[in-house]
Amino acid sequence: MIDTHTHTTYSPDGTADMVTMLRSAQRLGLTGICFTEHAEWYPGDEAYGYLDLDAYFAELDATRACCANGTRILAGIELGNPHDFPEEAQALLARYRFDLVIGSVHWLDDIAGWTQPFFEHGLAAAYQRYFEEVARMVDVADFDVLGHLDLVRRDSWDLFREALPLDRYGDLIDTILKRLIVSGRGIEINTSGLRKGLSEPVPGYQVLRRYHELGGEILVLGSDGHRPEHIGYGFDVARDLARAAGFERVAVFSRRSVVGWIDL
Repeated sequence: MIDTHTHTTYSPDGTADMVTMLRSAQRLGLTGICFTEHAEWYPGDEAYGYLDLDAYFAELDATRACCANGTRILAGIELGNPHDFPEEAQALLARYRFDLVIGSVHWLDDIAGWTQPFFEHGLAAAYQRYFEEVARMVDVADFDVLGHLDLVRRDSWDLFREALPLDRYGDLIDTILKRLIVSGRGIEINTSGLRKGLSEPVPGYQVLRRYHELGGEILVLGSDGHRPEHIGYGFDVARDLARAAGFERVAVFSRRSVVGWIDL
């Protein structure tokens, strides 16, 4: 497996350098790792103005040269709300060559989605607003894989120890999945939900099964790891869920294209 969603000290919430994170992946026997640092443009975000991509690529090259030992080391980025900052996002993607670009919704109406004010009108309203924003991002933003499709469940669990069922948002989720499939983009199984105490990753079986039923094929696994011990977390559960949902393989990316597959 390749852990396609990780953060090093080039993200403000990362705790370890690339070599340390890579060695954690190698100890687990993973075949690759992608460093997907935060790019955020909302001034209230701690990642705003933090990422130094010139230094990031210099360290990436040095890590590949010294320590790869056959492990794929991929250049990645996690774009936060790229639809809200299209010029900034496009300038970044035009300047740097990434292997994988994750698109994520972290902010809604200038409110951080992981904070209590976002849920002030109740969980159901917050879930509705979140999925509407994801649909808007999928419509217009340039990315390869949608990050943690139902992140709002992880956030509500973090704050209130409650995660709503997704049945009432099925039409919106279908819209998101269909738009991804038509445009040749994919989703991730983000195992951070398991690490934070949810019974499933984000998304879980229900969304994965629906993605498969609609014809979705492009799937990757990501820990959303910010520490060495997070790398590959819950990948056994993620593999079992993917198989149960009908998937037989996950995608391998390079230069923003699917270049191969790994059997589950």
